Amino acid sequence: MKKKLVALLMSAVMASALLAGCGGAKDAAAEQGTAEDAAGAETETETEDADAAAEDVNAETAAAEAESEGNDAGEEAQTGETVVLKCVCDLTPHSEILNAAADLLAQKGIELDIVSTTWDATWNDMLVDGEIDFAYFMHVPAMESIEEEMGATLYSMGGIHVEPYACFSDKYASKDELPENAVIAIPNDSSNEYRALKVLESEGFIKLNPDMTAIDASVNQIDEYVIPIEIVEMDQANIIPSAADFDAYFVNVNRALEADIDTTAYLMREGEDSEYANIITVTEANKDNEAIKTLVSVLQSDEVKKFIEENFNGAVIPAK
Repeated sequence: MKKKLVALLMSAVMASALLAGCGGAKDAAAEQGTAEDAAGAETETETEDADAAAEDVNAETAAAEAESEGNDAGEEAQTGETVVLKCVCDLTPHSEILNAAADLLAQKGIELDIVSTTWDATWNDMLVDGEIDFAYFMHVPAMESIEEEMGATLYSMGGIHVEPYACFSDKYASKDELPENAVIAIPNDSSNEYRALKVLESEGFIKLNPDMTAIDASVNQIDEYVIPIEIVEMDQANIIPSAADFDAYFVNVNRALEADIDTTAYLMREGEDSEYANIITVTEANKDNEAIKTLVSVLQSDEVKKFIEENFNGAVIPAK
């Protein structure tokens, strides 16, 4: 009996031990799983925190770079040197247009030094010899004529305005009032003579040699006088002072403006589609000059075009 009781007690003890062992293993496994989950969650949190920190660093770096670039640009604007461009130009309207653009040019760091506004033959020498940076008084045919005469190479940087070539009179109010054999003065420089002759042809006074060019224009190129007139070729500078000697005369509109001639009271003139735009002219040394390019851009801007349209009563128009 005692042996049976002892055996039963021993069995119970062993069963308890086995149950305790199984429970401990499960608890240990559970604890290990919980620890691993916690470690994983902590790792994910650390990764997310690291990513967020990296994004913050990148954002701060970008902001710092942007601020640095802005500061650099501001410093350049404050410390940038002014570029001075020397030029020659006619008084009216050329110098007025340049002066009207002065503030816009100053914003671009450009200042103009207008050396002369009274034309003489030295202007061409000053340009070719590099004494000035640009000239503002000629159109392309005139430039080509100067190139041929001086053996130079010149460049048009762009057209700024057109002065429709016109015929005026101190005696008559319209071309229909001109008498037979009217004496008409025209300039003797080839490009302007070409323009005057072309206007006379378009108005039905003459017929020209169809092969005439701006280089060889002269009264010798007239094939027929449809309406009898006498044409006098002379230096343009002398035409207005001697205007009383003629029934009519051709001059550049800028010279008419300078002489206080009513430029709306013309007898005949080129159309507004004239290709004789006044240009910014340079030599090889300045054809790639960024300041010159900026100058042309400003002079062709809407602000300057508006000034031209509002201040010259149609006698001067912006170049197309």
